[in-house]
This record gives sequence, C-alpha cells and structure tokens, in this order.
Amino acid sequence: MAIFDQLLLLFSGLGGIHGLLLAAYLFFRKPGAWSNRFLAGVIFMLSIRVLKSVLFHFNPAIGKQILQLGLSACFLIGPLLYCYSLQFLGIYRHASLHRLHLIIPATMIIVLGGLFPYHLHPQLWGGLFYKIINYVWLIYTLLSVYILWPKMIALNLTNWRQQIDLIIVSSIVFGSGLIWCTYYFATYTSYISGALTFTFLISIGVLTVFLHIQQQKNKVISPYANKKISVNDATPLITELEQFMIAQQVFLDANLVMPKLAKMLSWSTPKLSQLLNDNLHQSFNDFVNSYRIEHAKTLLQSDTAMKMEELAERSGFNSLSTFYTAFKKHTQLTPAKYKALQSLPNSETINS
Repeated sequence: MAIFDQLLLLFSGLGGIHGLLLAAYLFFRKPGAWSNRFLAGVIFMLSIRVLKSVLFHFNPAIGKQILQLGLSACFLIGPLLYCYSLQFLGIYRHASLHRLHLIIPATMIIVLGGLFPYHLHPQLWGGLFYKIINYVWLIYTLLSVYILWPKMIALNLTNWRQQIDLIIVSSIVFGSGLIWCTYYFATYTSYISGALTFTFLISIGVLTVFLHIQQQKNKVISPYANKKISVNDATPLITELEQFMIAQQVFLDANLVMPKLAKMLSWSTPKLSQLLNDNLHQSFNDFVNSYRIEHAKTLLQSDTAMKMEELAERSGFNSLSTFYTAFKKHTQLTPAKYKALQSLPNSETINS
C-alpha cells in the first residue's frame, strides 16, 4: 500500500505542475481572454491544493502557512468556476455585481487569514473554516450546473464539433464536482482524490489541445485571400444568400456558425467569409444578428407582452446579454425602449 500511495502522490505532483503550466498558458492566451483567465484561475487553485497535499505528505512538519494556502485556494475554486460559467454564457460583464463573487471571497481570505492565521488557530481552520470553504465550493458548483443546465440538456452530440466549448465547460463543472466529493469524503476516498485530480488536470490539458486542433482544422486556406469577389460576381451571390436566409430562417439556430452556413449553401467557408467581409462589409455575427433582430422586431410587433427571455430565445440568441447588445447595435434602442414605442398609439409614436 505504501508503494501505491507513493505512486499516487507522484502522479498528483506531476498533475499539479502540469496544472500550473496549463494555467499560465490559458491566462496569457488572447482569444477569449476572460473566459481563459477564469479557467486558468480554477486550474491554478486546484494545482495549489494538490501540491500542498504532496508537500504535506512528504514533510508533515511543513509550515502551517502552506496548509492555509491550500484551504484558501479551495475557497476560490467555486467562485472562479461560477464566473467562468457566467462568462461562457456571455453574462459576466452584463452586471457589475457579478464581480462580487470574486471580490468578497478574496477579501475574506485576506482579512480572515490575517486575523486568524492557521498556525495560531488550527482548530478554527480545521473546523468552522473547513466547513465553510467546502460548502462555498459546493454551492458555486451547483450554481454553475443550474445556469448551464438549459444548454447541457440541449447539447446535440451528433453536432458536437460545433459545441466543443460547451462540452469543455460541462466537463470542467462535472470534474469540479467529482473532486469536491473526493475531498469532502476524504475518509473514504483518500487514495483516489489525488489520482482523480491528476486525471482532471491532464484531461483539461488534452481538451485544450483538442480544441486548438479543431480550430486549426476549421481554418481553410482561402482562394480569395489575395483578390476580391467582383461586383458582378457578388451580386447574384448576395441575392442567393439573402433569399436563403429568409426562406430557411437558419438564423434562428443559436449554434449557427460560418462553416455550417457555407455547407448549407454548398459554398466554401472562405468564399462566404470573403463575400461578407469585402462585399457586404459585415462580420458573420453582425450579418446573422441583423436577421435575428428583424425577426425579434416582428415578434414584438405581434406580441408586445412577450418576455425578453422568450423573445431572445425565439430569435436565435443563446443568451439574453448577447440579444441586448445586438439589438442596441442594430436599432440604437434597447429592447425595452423599442417595446414601449410599439405599445404607443400610432399618432403618439409619430409625433414623438
């Protein structure tokens, strides 16, 4: 059993070091900066927790400050995981109050850690603080599941390549829950908690590499890279594209991406990209959202009592914040203001 224990600790240590390197990579990686940074924070805190356990096992007389650091890291895993989920849904920046999910725990760590250091209050850290830390981690994990649940149950595995980000987020939340269970029920799972955490950290690394490979596969060298589609050639293509969008209403698909639309049109992805960027002078998101907003305006005109959440969903948006941003960009009005104007009598609307 001693050899098995040593092997588990060895792999846990490797997992912790791997986690630190992965956290650094994600933190400084530019695409999706805030999402990557929150994920980096989760991985960094787990890595600290794992390395603390390894150090304590090989040196039980290690300073209590290391134990305090490990528990403090656990206290931040849940809030960082929740903010990561909020950022994935596009609603983290929509409300400044979301920042309190990080500010309050971080402040508590600094203040309470300074007033009641572990080496002077070991019973407090091993009792009340330990329970609070674990329950905060659990509550935030459950909150993450709650806000992600509508997307999780709508996950289409037959079209999983278009939903890789959702698969990664769901895996991270699920993995966090499993790790919480192993630490909380440590009496019964002492020999699998380190191995599970190691597996989790390695899996996140593999998923990150896999996502990068999939993104590279979607990048096709464009035959239009060094030339524009002429006006004469673009006109019938634009007509075909616009007629297809109206007839098929593909913009109502919240998971619509450029390669998917190009495939429906039997075009190449670069061809569609070139047409949108150089001939229509629009990004793909702006182009699709323009149809979604027009559809939303039609729905509002027919039913001014419709709730905004339902309106966003029926118009093809996967989050309320994205809907608000797109609506304001295309109409210079908030959805609520536009809704209020629609409820006014015609004469009053005109005179205003």
